[in-house]
Amino acid sequence: MKICVFDTETTSLDKPFTYNIGYLIADTDNDKILLERSYVVEQIWHNLPLFSSAYYASKRPLYVEEMRAKRTTMDKFGYICRQMLRDFKQYGVEAAFAYNSPFDEKVFEFNCDWFKCSNPFDTVPIRDIRGYVHNFVVDNDYKKYCDDHGEYTESGNYSTTAQTVYRYFFDDEFEEEHTALADAEIEYEILKKCVNKGADLKRSYKTYMSIKKNVEKTLTLTDRDKNTHEFSYNSITISKDKTKIKLK
Repeated sequence: MKICVFDTETTSLDKPFTYNIGYLIADTDNDKILLERSYVVEQIWHNLPLFSSAYYASKRPLYVEEMRAKRTTMDKFGYICRQMLRDFKQYGVEAAFAYNSPFDEKVFEFNCDWFKCSNPFDTVPIRDIRGYVHNFVVDNDYKKYCDDHGEYTESGNYSTTAQTVYRYFFDDEFEEEHTALADAEIEYEILKKCVNKGADLKRSYKTYMSIKKNVEKTLTLTDRDKNTHEFSYNSITISKDKTKIKLK
């Protein structure tokens, strides 16, 4: 199966002008990467006040280095989209994948509307790699890894970022580069691990809002004889009439 794995870097979340687009095309039947492309979007790059508003604006020197080394190309957004369309057609791409793909879909929809150009992803379905992770990676071993390494979200749930998942599989000290092609490359490796665990690339899988961390708590009750009883639980359910309590 020929697939595209892609990523974008943007100036903000609400108006996600993209300044960096990276993608690879792979043949999953023989695990071969057929093509890799990395672009800096010309219109955003030269709009210094807009580019400077980006969370990772400090990486500008890295992009300069990449362009000088000809590992990244600067071009207008419309041209990049046309090149993607040509690549999808040439290699027979059947589906595209991204980590937290709804955001990247929004990025292309917003920028294609802004720059008045065709959306290359109108021709292929997009699937969320994070959904594959939630259904095929997050198990007791993964949760233990997060517990052992302190990999939690700000709200205290288990982290399922691409960085955490890549650390789990490959390298405890890995730091995500947060440039589009580099991130697409690690996301492809994560996707392959999901396939090895039984995921079907022709299906989409549910993505959960969070993977809750179960924290064992203690419920203390006092009976009529004033004896106390302690019960351990992870979750508690109280009936509507408040006559029954169910602990798990």
